[in-house]
Amino acid sequence: MPGIASIKNKEDFMVYDPEKYREKREKVLGIKKRGIGFGALAVIVSVLVVAGLGAVTVPQAVSYMATRNLEDAIFKLESGSSWPKTAISELAAVEGVKQVLQDKNGFRLVVTYDHRKVKTEDLVKGFVRQGLKATLLNEVNHRQHRTTMEDEEKDSETP
Repeated sequence: MPGIASIKNKEDFMVYDPEKYREKREKVLGIKKRGIGFGALAVIVSVLVVAGLGAVTVPQAVSYMATRNLEDAIFKLESGSSWPKTAISELAAVEGVKQVLQDKNGFRLVVTYDHRKVKTEDLVKGFVRQGLKATLLNEVNHRQHRTTMEDEEKDSETP
């Protein structure tokens, strides 16, 4: 039977491979590659997006990591007088205290400290050793206090 033999021989024929003749087809059809490919464009856009997000988020993350353990304690003397310079310098020398600031009038004292090393009780004990009667007005996270102060400055600048 000739029909059966021809079916068995169909497996011997080569399957058409489009990649093999791609260059010839493109040359005949006049297809020219221009610009960059889609994959390269996708990589470039991805890198730009990641770099942009990194530029926005990395400084905030670094700022958070630097101030995450800081607290602000706001003190006022019970006598209502301004703070003595010796008390401020002694307080600034305490280990864990990062910054000591007075307000405009000199009545309130803002102490920025690392809450892992120093507690507010230690600061109050330091005032007692110096013979000062100080009242703790507020204790707040340093970042929150800084944001509040910036908002107050903006509100005071607007007429």
